[in-house]
Order: sequence, then C-alpha cells, then structure tokens
Amino acid sequence: MFRHFNVSKVSFVCFALFGVCESFAETREAHDTNFYWGYGILSSDFSDWTTADSEATSLTFSKMEQEPTGYTLFTGLPVNKNLDFELAFESHGEQHSVGTVSGATLDSKTETYGLYPSFVLKPESRVFGISPYIRVGFGLGLSDTSSSKTNAVGVFANPHNTNETRISSNLLYGGGLEYFVNQSTAVRLDFKVNKDAQTDYINNIDSGYIKKDFTSIGLHLVFGSGGDNDDDETTQNPAGYAIGLFRGQSETKSRMSGGNYSGNIYNLTSGNVVATVAGSMADDKKDITNRVMVFLLPKKTFGAEFGLAQYGTFKSRSSKLGITGGGNALTGAASRSITSFEASMNYPLEVTPAVTVSPSLGVGVFHVEDEIYNNLEFDGVGGTSRGPQSTSTELNLVAGVMGQYKLNEKVDLAVRYDFANDVGNSAGLGKGNLSSASVGVITKF
Repeated sequence: MFRHFNVSKVSFVCFALFGVCESFAETREAHDTNFYWGYGILSSDFSDWTTADSEATSLTFSKMEQEPTGYTLFTGLPVNKNLDFELAFESHGEQHSVGTVSGATLDSKTETYGLYPSFVLKPESRVFGISPYIRVGFGLGLSDTSSSKTNAVGVFANPHNTNETRISSNLLYGGGLEYFVNQSTAVRLDFKVNKDAQTDYINNIDSGYIKKDFTSIGLHLVFGSGGDNDDDETTQNPAGYAIGLFRGQSETKSRMSGGNYSGNIYNLTSGNVVATVAGSMADDKKDITNRVMVFLLPKKTFGAEFGLAQYGTFKSRSSKLGITGGGNALTGAASRSITSFEASMNYPLEVTPAVTVSPSLGVGVFHVEDEIYNNLEFDGVGGTSRGPQSTSTELNLVAGVMGQYKLNEKVDLAVRYDFANDVGNSAGLGKGNLSSASVGVITKF
C-alpha cells in the first residue's frame, strides 16, 4: 500500500530532527507544563486514485505520479492521566497526472491537507518506556485541484484552466505506540484510518456515489509529553474553557431539484452528447455532520461557544442512470457541500447538579460549494453540459440548544441541535434552512 514510503529516508529525517530539538526538550524537562507538541513525516494512500475514479478513461496518460509522503504538526492537552485532546495539521502529499486525447492535453495536480481534532486514550503506566494508545476523532479535509489544458477548444466541454477546492469531513480512528526517550520526549509510531474520506459523486456505481477510506502511517517526535498532569490541581484551578467533538445528522431545505431531468448524457472527457434521456429527480438532502467546538465557561451568567462544522455533502440525481462513454457519470447530478465557522453566546441552565441545558444564539460564516454536472433545470439554473463549481461565502444567523450530562469533573456527554437560516446562494442550488442534530463528548480544562 505504501510503496513510496522510504523507511531509510524517514529514519534519517526523524533522527536529524530529534538531534536538533533534544537540547530544547531537555530544558523543558524541569518545567511543569500542561500541553505538548510534536511533528513528523507520514505516508498516506490518499493519492492512490485510479484513472477510472477520475473519470478520464479516454485519456492516454504520459504521467501518473503519486507522491504520498507528507508531514504533520500537532499539539495536545491532557484531560487526565488516561485521556488527551490533540489537534493536528497534516499534508498528505499530491497526485500529478498528464494525459492527452484528440490532440488536447490535460495537466492536473491535486494536493490534500487536513485538520484533525481527536481524543487519545492511553494507559497510565508504560512497559519498557513504551505506551500504546488508541485515537478517535474527526478529519476536516481540504483538497485543491488545478488543471491546465492546451488545444482544448472543441475537445473538452470546458476548455479553460480550472482550480477547484473541496472541503469535506470524515470519522477518524487509529492507534499507535510511543517510546519515551526521557520524561519529556517521545518517539511515536502513528496509524490512522480516515473513514469515507474520498468521494466520487458522479460515478454510476452504488447509485451514483462511491466513498473510499484512506490510511496514513507516520513517525513523529513528541515534546513535553511527560504525562505528569495533576488531576486535583487542574480541577481546583480550571482554565475556564472546554473542547467538544460532535457527530450527527444534518439536513438542508434548499432547492436541490426542479422536479424532472430531461436532456443529454455527456461524455465528460470530450463534451460530446452520447444520448438523451428523461427522468424524475431524486434528492438526498441528509448527510453526516462533524463539529469541533471550544466553549468559554461562564463567569457569571453567559458563556461563549465557537464551532468549526462540516455538514457533509447533499446530492441530487436523475432516476435515469447513464454511462457517459469515456467516463462513468450520472445522468443529471448535482452536489452541495457546506462548511462553517460559528460563534454564539449561550445561557447555561442547571436542571439538576448533573444536567445542564444551554440555548445559544449567534452568527456563522458559511462556505457553500455547489456543482451541477449535466444539463439540469433547477428553476432556470444549470447549463447544457457539466457546469463549473459555484461557491459562496455568507454570514448567517445561527441558533441552537445543547444538553449536557456530567460524567465527572472533567468529562460531559452532550447532545445538541443547531439551526442556520437561509444558507446558500440563489445562483447555485438555492437558499434553504440548515439544521443538524448531534451527540458528542466535552472535556474541561
């Protein structure tokens, strides 16, 4: 799977980095700290994306390079002796391909990045300086694709150079081993699985939408990871904030179909019309939402909450499926992906000593990505061939309510409902209210 993962190169780089930072780590050893940080290199199979998956089977490729080696930067905060919260930024490498058809050339490059909040569960004791751990969290991924074309007029449906960015989210799980060189320095072998992190929305397999996992393996250095967190001291002197991870179901009320599709099936590689069909439109206006939140605990009455949420991808497709010659595609399809950053004031109400209900009100910045793939008529929106990606970023009113159940002084279980007003753009797939219901875990620091 990791055929490009050069073990000797990894070892050399990591031990070189270790030598540079060893003196810094030694100076930290004598100081009490609650946070730790680290970095390293990793290899992922995100770039292992086949020609058929890219819907370019008519192209003759002169280059198909996969460069899966990337890097990670992360920091962590102990919740107690067995549980940490970590936040990581990762680069997963890139894919670069060059192909030709009918005298035209397509040069395409895709780079991928991700933000990973997660909880790390580990035993209190170590064996021979080694501590295993397991990880559960989310991945908030960004994929940037740029394509340049030559001699493309009359060959490609869109002869212009393009650049598209996609934001998505996924469930993350994995584990690894840490070897503690001293009290504040460790070497970590880390393995992660990104569940359903890769999606192709215009393939006729599985009713038109296929999803794939991708995995990564990395070698990292960790500094300040002594694990000497004093539960009693932290409880008596709280930092005044909490972090929560939530996962649930989202739903959009935007216009995703105009009732019927009646038009052409296109070869997405050449832009040629293959056939003409008619059929009603079927919507899938529900998807999985992932949310990471920071809560500022109330000093007196009101508190504050900040959230980064990815509401998933909502889909619309024709009930008549078609294979578009050189590529696999749905006959008439569209998708909408929504990501937001939200800030609200909340008002905690204590129902019992263990149960709290908190209504909230605020604003959110919503980034919406719409794409119409074939000749759709969404009340006059659409074109005669595969359309470009339409994006919009707008400020919307948000409201919500959250219930919390206290497991102990550090950890709460929570359920929440979130609502956003009129999200989207009328030039794409329309405006509509957005809602989500989710469950999560909140840790207090």
